[in-house]
Amino acid sequence: KELLAVSRRQVFRPRVVALDDLVGKLKPMLDTLLGETVTLDFRTEDDLPSVSADPGQIEQIVMNLAVNSRDALPDGGRIGIELLRREVGEDEAHSQAGLSPGDYVALRVSDHGIGMDQEVLDRVFEPFFTTKPMGKGTGLGLATVYGLAKQNDGYVSIRSKVGEGTDVELLLPAIEAAP
Repeated sequence: KELLAVSRRQVFRPRVVALDDLVGKLKPMLDTLLGETVTLDFRTEDDLPSVSADPGQIEQIVMNLAVNSRDALPDGGRIGIELLRREVGEDEAHSQAGLSPGDYVALRVSDHGIGMDQEVLDRVFEPFFTTKPMGKGTGLGLATVYGLAKQNDGYVSIRSKVGEGTDVELLLPAIEAAP
């Protein structure tokens, strides 16, 4: 599935989705997956607009990002998942390749873990690039996130500093339809 997602060849079944409901239903599974030393903080704005997306692919994105955050917290800590409205203006859109102006629903996953330097950030979406030791990672997690974001007409960005943590933001175009 990850190889298909990276190559954007995974079967795509979009539908109108309420991200807060979809991600909220993942919380019990995420709590188990993240372990006892990691606390998950889930926040969402009220009355979020819907998005058109493949629910299975969005779940895969959330799981990949949560696992990466957990791995960046070797001594435990907190992972935040936040859903909010986000308006992208002309100036911001022009400064980010592949981003269009408009209304979005943002899915942010953040941690205060080990973080990444600029050299790693420059390669983070490359398939098979990993910072994990041999046998511990495939290098497909963030490449998969990128591929799935693109397939769902979304945009993904990462901000990180060594020793301060990482923030990943997925933007999906907001729509007016009800799920």
